[in-house]
Amino acid sequence: MGEKLRIEGLDQTDNQILEILRDNARISLSEIGKRVNVSRVSVRTRIERMEQDGIIRGYRTVIDPTALPKGIRFTIDIDADPALYQEVIRALAAQSMIHEIYGTTGDSHIHCVGIAPNSGTLGSNAGYLYRTVRGIRRMSWQILATTYKNLEKGVEYAEGGQE
Repeated sequence: MGEKLRIEGLDQTDNQILEILRDNARISLSEIGKRVNVSRVSVRTRIERMEQDGIIRGYRTVIDPTALPKGIRFTIDIDADPALYQEVIRALAAQSMIHEIYGTTGDSHIHCVGIAPNSGTLGSNAGYLYRTVRGIRRMSWQILATTYKNLEKGVEYAEGGQE
C-alpha cells in the first residue's frame, strides 16, 4: 500500500477510493465499495465525477523496462541555448532510448532518463546528439548503477539499494 492520500476538497471516501486505485487500478468497483463501505454504484458515481473534474486523468499499465534482462538505465543532463530550447526538446523526444524528459530550474536545463541496450550505444548516441542537435551548450550522461529508492517502481529505501 502507498502512503495515505489527502486531497483537499475531497471527502474521506473519495480519498480512500483514490488510494485504492493508485495501488491497484484494476480492482473491481464492488471490491472498492466493500473497502470503503459504500455501494458499487456509489463508487462508480464518485469515480466518474473525479474523472470529469480532472482529478483522475487516466489509467495505465506501468511497464518497468529496467526489470527486463537487457538494457542499462541512464540520465542525460543538458544545458540548452534558450532560443533553441524547444528545438532541443523535440530532438530529444524523437530518441527512442529516452523515456522521460524534464525541464528543470536553471537557465534552460533539461534532464532526461532512458534505457540503452549497452554503454557503447549510449555513448555513441549521446555523442551524436551533442554533435548534431542545434542548441545543446553542454551535455553530461551517467549510467545509473543502483536504485536506493523509487516509490513509483515499488523500491522503498533499503541499505545497499537494488542493482
